[in-house]
Amino acid sequence: MKKIILFLSVLFLVACSSEEVKYDGAPLNIAVFGDLPEVKNKNIHFELLTLETLSEDTSNIALNFNAIMITPSVFEEASDDRFVEVYKSLETPIIFFDTNKRHYPFVNESITYESAYFDVLDNGSHTTIYIADTKLNREDAWYFYLEDKKDVNVLYSEIFKKIENL
Repeated sequence: MKKIILFLSVLFLVACSSEEVKYDGAPLNIAVFGDLPEVKNKNIHFELLTLETLSEDTSNIALNFNAIMITPSVFEEASDDRFVEVYKSLETPIIFFDTNKRHYPFVNESITYESAYFDVLDNGSHTTIYIADTKLNREDAWYFYLEDKKDVNVLYSEIFKKIENL
């Protein structure tokens, strides 16, 4: 009997600790470069891709994904100059997740993530969504803030809502 109670207690704790991200909008397909997020939501589908895919086939990405997400494990490589024009011509929202340097080192040549001067770029944001509109010759960026790591699911929810509206 004690084993059953212990098992049920552990099961309850595991179930409670993996809270689903609140998002009930349109289904979103997001290409991920870096590490797959641990997000639970039936309307969100992540697909892991390599940065080589990004530079080789941007039309496929634009057709099949609502957004792309770049995570810290590939920031240095993703900030290489060979991707600058890709980001500026993609016309698909790009989520630079967990960067305090915003989108700047990714869309400017001769600057890498490591070499970008932090103090000038830090606006206190956690994540940036960047999108280029080549028809209007315009770039837009939205910044998302995370005060407490416990609120990361709220952050994801805000990001998904923004992507849906773009």
